[in-house]
Amino acid sequence: MRCSAQSSLIKFDHEEAPFMRANSFVKQRMACAVSLALGTAASLPLYAQEPEQAQAQAPSEPQPVMEEVIVTGIRQSLAAAVDTKRDSFGVVDAITAEDIGKFPDTNLAESLQRITGVSIDRQRGEGSKVTVRGFGSDFNLITLNGRQMPTHGGTGRGFDFADIASESVSSVEVYKTSRASIATGGIGATINIKTPRPLERPGLVASLGVKAVHDTSTVEGDDYTPEVSGIWSQTFLDDTVGVSISGSYQERHSGQAGGSNTAWFEKDGSAIPDNGLQTNRPNDTDLVALPQQMIYRVEEWERERINGQITLQWSPVEAVTATLDYNYAELELDHRFNDMSIWFSPTGQSGTWSDGPIVSPLVYTEFDDQVDLPMGGGVDASKNERESLGFNLVWDVTDRLTLALDYHDSTAERSPNSRFGSNAVITIASYERRGASTDYSTEIPVTTIDVNDPLSPDDMQITGSVFGNSWAEMDIEQTQFGGNFEFTERTNIDFGVSLTDLDNFEAGSNVQRNSWGQNQASAYGTVADLVVPASLKGVFDELGGGSSIDNNFFLFDMKAVAQRAELLQNLPENDSWHLATALAGGDCGTGFCADSDAGFGNRLNEETMSAFVQVNHMGNVFDRAFNVRFGLRYEETDVTASAESTNYTRIDWASTNEFSAIPSTTLIPSSLEDSYDVTLPSLDFDIELTDNIKVRASYSETIARAGFGDLKGNLSIGEVLRVVGGEHTADGTVGNPGLQPHESENWDFSAEWYYGDLSYVSIGYFEKSVKNFVTDAEQFDVVLFPELAHPALGPLYDQATAALGLTASNADIRDYIFTNNSGADGVNVATQTISGVPGRDDPAYFDVDTKINSEREADIDGWEIAWQQDFAETGFGFIANATFVDGNATFDNSSNDPQFALPGLSDTRNFIGYYDKYGIQVRVAYNWRDDFFTGGVSQPSYTAEYEQWDANASYAVTDAFTVFVEGINITDETTRAYARSERQLNSATQSGPRYTVGFRYTY
Repeated sequence: MRCSAQSSLIKFDHEEAPFMRANSFVKQRMACAVSLALGTAASLPLYAQEPEQAQAQAPSEPQPVMEEVIVTGIRQSLAAAVDTKRDSFGVVDAITAEDIGKFPDTNLAESLQRITGVSIDRQRGEGSKVTVRGFGSDFNLITLNGRQMPTHGGTGRGFDFADIASESVSSVEVYKTSRASIATGGIGATINIKTPRPLERPGLVASLGVKAVHDTSTVEGDDYTPEVSGIWSQTFLDDTVGVSISGSYQERHSGQAGGSNTAWFEKDGSAIPDNGLQTNRPNDTDLVALPQQMIYRVEEWERERINGQITLQWSPVEAVTATLDYNYAELELDHRFNDMSIWFSPTGQSGTWSDGPIVSPLVYTEFDDQVDLPMGGGVDASKNERESLGFNLVWDVTDRLTLALDYHDSTAERSPNSRFGSNAVITIASYERRGASTDYSTEIPVTTIDVNDPLSPDDMQITGSVFGNSWAEMDIEQTQFGGNFEFTERTNIDFGVSLTDLDNFEAGSNVQRNSWGQNQASAYGTVADLVVPASLKGVFDELGGGSSIDNNFFLFDMKAVAQRAELLQNLPENDSWHLATALAGGDCGTGFCADSDAGFGNRLNEETMSAFVQVNHMGNVFDRAFNVRFGLRYEETDVTASAESTNYTRIDWASTNEFSAIPSTTLIPSSLEDSYDVTLPSLDFDIELTDNIKVRASYSETIARAGFGDLKGNLSIGEVLRVVGGEHTADGTVGNPGLQPHESENWDFSAEWYYGDLSYVSIGYFEKSVKNFVTDAEQFDVVLFPELAHPALGPLYDQATAALGLTASNADIRDYIFTNNSGADGVNVATQTISGVPGRDDPAYFDVDTKINSEREADIDGWEIAWQQDFAETGFGFIANATFVDGNATFDNSSNDPQFALPGLSDTRNFIGYYDKYGIQVRVAYNWRDDFFTGGVSQPSYTAEYEQWDANASYAVTDAFTVFVEGINITDETTRAYARSERQLNSATQSGPRYTVGFRYTY
């Protein structure tokens, strides 16, 4: 028989509802109490005596004194996680700190990926957002001590775990099945981050950690960067008052090198010319992808992260506990890069093609359609801040009734942190290119460039630029009141109401000069003294084919080029076409800096009122203990979306391929409202078939609200319009505040065998039927601005194509118009600009994307298998788990019709081997994730399968002082993303391993 203080008990979990006291309804099973009274209780998992030994002894025999074994480190963390999994209602997994200030991984997301069914997305080589059971970050709710947390993504609801230092976290719990007492928003899971509370660990507790981080991916950054963290907790006045303070400071320098294609244009095989320059030419009915731009880029980041937390607790009497806590997190990210790129028309001029019906270029070549060889440089920065102030009061009114009140006001904000914006680039270019060919048959494509003359600094000209700013801010003010009432020793009820007021703000500004392809004498003078010759040789050696990339290009500091351009632009004699076509914008007024005015932006308010009731009952059937929990949650949500959309004055044809919509100073206001309500039942049942085998069954209905980017009410268009081969490409988007939330009907079944203190095997099956998925709807050829005339939709353009032929290039058409219509309205030969004229030219038309709830129901099901084995006497052990997930919400690559698919759906595998004995701890972790769909409506995007090895080791020099070393991505894995075919590269990147050495002192 197994006896535990938390085994098979009906309890109100304080971690799922922050307004409840821990263990407010915790009672031993009757059999356990009787055994304790007789002195023959089975031993607890953390004691040395085995249950079989205790049961074998007769009650009348003298009982030996049980020696307590103090389990610490990895095994202590695993023991706590096993207890959480075994004793919880529904399917719950957890990761617990190995000691105060010591989480298993340096990043919370990287710890969560060790849990069955959880996978992560990475940014800059670090865990960022999580996917649970195939549902991405927007479908998972993140709470801090049971409180809904804001995000700073602006358009999405996904939480970025890179903001939070793991040293300030005591545990993370993943609720894969829902219950009425948990806030809505997590179809995949609800993930609760718990922070230390001083009254939970009475006395003085303190820890200090110091690390030196060596990130091998950086080229320009420091070899070692510091990380310092500490926590201090103390209780006073007979442990009735507690104070806890924690903080961390981290610097990290990292880099990345990669190649990418900005877009793939898809056409029927009939669009590929039969000109004798094709190998394995596609059939007319094949779906062919043509590349737009191949970019090679090297990047560097400098990250600074500060976390701080203070918690005050007061328990004036045993029945009352008050908690006041404040959390702060700040992350500053500085980014710089250089790149070189090749633009294609794309016309399918020459190629070697894969077999159909989905055709990709193996080798793609163009000769003289594009003569520019652009090189870009960027410098930008952003800052994330989050704050949370909360108050919690718990009152045990009687032995049977507990009431609680919880309030918090939490804010997350993202803002630019540079005069150049949160994304910035200036390009320079040489115009000596005669042709280019790219081999797409390798992991990273290899480009060969044909130029008239060797690259020279004197040939480089300043061309286009973009300085963009983006802002996002979310505030959540939440009040929760509830309680627990015990009807009998076997039945109790949880109840509660809450009011959540969520305000989300998102805005952006763009200062853009669209003179990307001009070949004119530069009004900004020479930049020869600002560029440095460089080569890509050896930069991409970790990627297949990368060793063959050896293109020459120029590095330059974007700041210096911007300052040069600003200085020369302010000289009165510089009045050439460059200055006339530049946007005199930005805070500097020259077009070479960002605009820091966020304006009205997109604002969305959600007010949600919710109420729940949950009945918990413990019983016995055939002498086996079982638990059943039934709950019902009701929510009403009011949505208000407010926005101001940009208006436009004209369209300028200012360079070969760019038709630019010029913004107006007037804006178009809008405000839209909607509301919805949901009733969500949940049912959990578990029974111990034997003392060590437990089976579970759960049913629930859950929701996840649409992303803020889908709900926003503003209209936006791509300000750069293109005409490629006579085909117009102009897109617009508008949100839909009337979207209903995703609704999911969920079933879970699992069996768990706990055959040792820290050892178990579990298998589970889950099924989710989801409706109201948000998908794209598109209206074609829509006139959005009746007075916005398009210069390629009028008599001047028609006259040129009639004279030159429909296959004439844009450059030839422009030259024809300048030669034959130099005095016409809108034609300015001096500035090389052709503008649309209302009344003469037809208005521009757009393909407008919006969002609707799909009528299609998506069915997702899968299996989760886990095995944890601890060889207690040896110190060795391992954890192995795998998730196999499938569903009908997948993308059909053979069709380019708009369709819906669920991002993130993929199988995963994990293996962790560990050693924990004699003060030595070693852990080696392997993670694998299969290919998965990342998005797209008419054209898909996928991330290729990825695996990673991590390791850490520590040695306790004394009971208080520990030294350690850690390694992340120690085998230097690379990442790759692709479109409809693996040969259609979206991006391929390499970074490098990251190593840490340090020490930790605990008092």
